[in-house]
Amino acid sequence: MEGVSGLIKGVIFDLDGVLLKFNLDSKKIKEEIIRFFVDNGLEGGLFTPRDSFSSIKEGARKYFAEKGKGDGWIDDLLKKGETIAIRYEVEAAKTTDLLPGVREVLKTLKAKGLKLAVFTYNNSEAAKIALERTGIIEFFDVVLARDNVPKPKPNPEHLKVVLQALGIGPNEVVVVGDSEMDIKPCKALGVRVVSVTTGIRTEEELKKYDPDFIIRELKELPNLIESRF
Repeated sequence: MEGVSGLIKGVIFDLDGVLLKFNLDSKKIKEEIIRFFVDNGLEGGLFTPRDSFSSIKEGARKYFAEKGKGDGWIDDLLKKGETIAIRYEVEAAKTTDLLPGVREVLKTLKAKGLKLAVFTYNNSEAAKIALERTGIIEFFDVVLARDNVPKPKPNPEHLKVVLQALGIGPNEVVVVGDSEMDIKPCKALGVRVVSVTTGIRTEEELKKYDPDFIIRELKELPNLIESRF
């Protein structure tokens, strides 16, 4: 990877499915959050566990606003829904596992002077617990979770804040993720994105969102950066 740092100055990683494996039942969490919203007046059947967390929350916000609920009432309801997700995420973080080859990849990238960051849709408490538990928090210059930014991914503002914190531009970084949640903000900002199939999406599913590259394991990343960026 000689000379890579002159072209690429940083790598930004998603967390779950890329660096770590959270033992998290997302379907169960979404079911409980949806049920909570329905108990508070949301029309049943509008959302299913197949919807993303962000689309469920934003959809609920829009629904209640159209029903005449005030911003304060809606914000309070969404915060209560958020506590459901946080409870599950924090517990999952306590048993999370490092995916194969991650430590070696981070060592290689860091040794070349690259800045490393995490941008995750997990909450900050769970992210910190998981990174400390697996012993890789020391590699990262920036860790920004959904509660650290006003508009979390897939909104591009999340990625923009990470870039600002790193002090590098969109053309100087590579993002590594496992779903459309990572690809969409990259497309919006003109950031190159590498998708890895160790997470929630298959290669065929990822192709629909047109990432720049798809790899099967994170250990392929250093050579990819050296040869293609």
